[in-house]
Amino acid sequence: MSDRIEYEISIAGRQAGHRHPPLFWPDIDIYFRRDEKLALSLIDQLADAGCAFLKAAVLQRPDLCLPEAGDIEFYDHLAGKTVSRDYRSIIESHCVPLPAMRRLLVAARNRGMSIVLSVYDAEGLAFAIDEGAAAIKIPSSNITHHSLIKSAARTAPALVLDTGRSTFEEIDRAVAWAKASGAEGKLLVQHSPPGPPAPAREFRMGYLRRFTESYGCPVGLSDHHAGLDMAAVGVALGACVFEKGVVASKCEAGLDIAHALPVEAAGDALRKLHDAWESLGNAPRVESGGVDRMGCIAARALSAGTKLARDDISFAFPAKGVGAERIEDLIGAPLQTDLKAGEPISERDLAGDVSQ
Repeated sequence: MSDRIEYEISIAGRQAGHRHPPLFWPDIDIYFRRDEKLALSLIDQLADAGCAFLKAAVLQRPDLCLPEAGDIEFYDHLAGKTVSRDYRSIIESHCVPLPAMRRLLVAARNRGMSIVLSVYDAEGLAFAIDEGAAAIKIPSSNITHHSLIKSAARTAPALVLDTGRSTFEEIDRAVAWAKASGAEGKLLVQHSPPGPPAPAREFRMGYLRRFTESYGCPVGLSDHHAGLDMAAVGVALGACVFEKGVVASKCEAGLDIAHALPVEAAGDALRKLHDAWESLGNAPRVESGGVDRMGCIAARALSAGTKLARDDISFAFPAKGVGAERIEDLIGAPLQTDLKAGEPISERDLAGDVSQ
């Protein structure tokens, strides 16, 4: 019997925990670049694929990034190399006015999807709460944002802390802030490995278990690996939520695009996650036996009255008589019938009960 503690929280009426299928959060985040028509198309395709959640980001103010922020590097998967771009200009190209974001969220809710939103400031948090977000995510860039974490912990129905590019000290502190402000019982800590071109050895997937044990809450995976290879690994290590960026099948290179999933693969992601969870198996093991199980047979011709010795007994399948697991019960037992070589030894061939 497992002694693992089962941590669970409720998100939009669905349980996130080891005993339940993992939740898939397809993330349109910054990927639609203010193209509202594209965002609506992504939402419809995700809903058609059976996705119950939509993950997005409330990033409405370019001045959240200073003009002198300088360049940021990211992997251009089309060119196959790392490139640099001005960070402020990237932020400006991805900021979505709140009225436009509201229209997208209404469209998602109309398709039956629950909303998860990353927030970057108090205005974005207030918007997310007003829009009925099922969970609020603190992105890794804000893991040191004391006041935002405290406010989100007080007001969010469920709180997600992303840990990408964070030290353990920063994560410990952010979790402590969140729990002290009311997030106990509604907190999920998210592991966020690096994206391309990072090698697999840098994914540190074992952190999922470490986070569960350290923080006493469910954990999730914000997957930055190109493709779905990490989905099953994450589920096996306890990830209750699998977040993955989604993009149109044909899109330009850009920040975080290299590890995003073509929207057409969303259904495949759902299936892989569910299959991975089901493969872990929570039901008791039931032994079914089979024709290849061995039983005890006479190693040679034996006469009635013989007290069986070890070298009188051999084995063959299927188990037509006493099973091979009971060999010790037969040693010293007297036969009451003659047996031919190779004949199964059954209870009726023995004098006395050897079943004890």
